[in-house]
Amino acid sequence: MSNYIIYGGAFNPPTIGHYKIIEYLLNNFDEKLIILPTNNFYKVNEIISFEHRKNMIEIMCENYKDRIEISNYEQTLDKYYGTYYTLKYFDHPLFVIGADSLNTINQWINYPSVVKENKFIVFPRDGINIFDNKVYKKFKDHFIICDDFKEFNVSSTEFRKTKDAKVVTKEVLKYIDDNNLYK
Repeated sequence: MSNYIIYGGAFNPPTIGHYKIIEYLLNNFDEKLIILPTNNFYKVNEIISFEHRKNMIEIMCENYKDRIEISNYEQTLDKYYGTYYTLKYFDHPLFVIGADSLNTINQWINYPSVVKENKFIVFPRDGINIFDNKVYKKFKDHFIICDDFKEFNVSSTEFRKTKDAKVVTKEVLKYIDDNNLYK
């Protein structure tokens, strides 16, 4: 196991919810934090370019640039391989997921090996009861539950549908507007 945390996702766009999770991780864990945007093959028709998403993450995390790394790793891939492959490449770091992802982890590529070979940091989401999850019950030692994190239910999907400025930081909103994204 490596000594860092990977926070992966589409970040399409990165939201205030993503930002609050990053702050929580930096304040509660000693491991290095790597932000890992998915490649452009993930949800192909719904995702803007990797470069735009990476630029927005950099803007959003400006205050923490000395404490995080934003990885280009998935941009180098020729297709979507799944989380199992990525975690193996990074030597099995702690991997951040939301409770909604825990609910579907049994459908991930190479399940149950993806759980057996890795450890996950799980954040509450959508009022989901993490402790009732069958995968969690079966593999408890593989999950760190952040039950002291104040759930913050905003999503990238919500922004793409509503263009609600309160979902993203003002700097990210300016980037979106300046680059005519999500129209």
